[in-house]
Amino acid sequence: MNPDVERVLLGIGNTILWTAVSIGLVVVVIEVLNWRYHLLDEIFKENSAAASIFAGSFVLGIFYAVVQIVIH
Repeated sequence: MNPDVERVLLGIGNTILWTAVSIGLVVVVIEVLNWRYHLLDEIFKENSAAASIFAGSFVLGIFYAVVQIVIH
């Protein structure tokens, strides 16, 4: 197989793997926050902007941490 094609396929595989890891971590964190603090009720039933920002910061933080792990 051509080394360039092999490198592209390896990059695609790594991207898919780390995307799945990131999404899994986000789902786990959001579920724990929802179980502990009823976060989704705060966001959707009470329209709390603070809870939305809190959840969004967790999502961005997890994605940033995974990107830093992959890069370095």
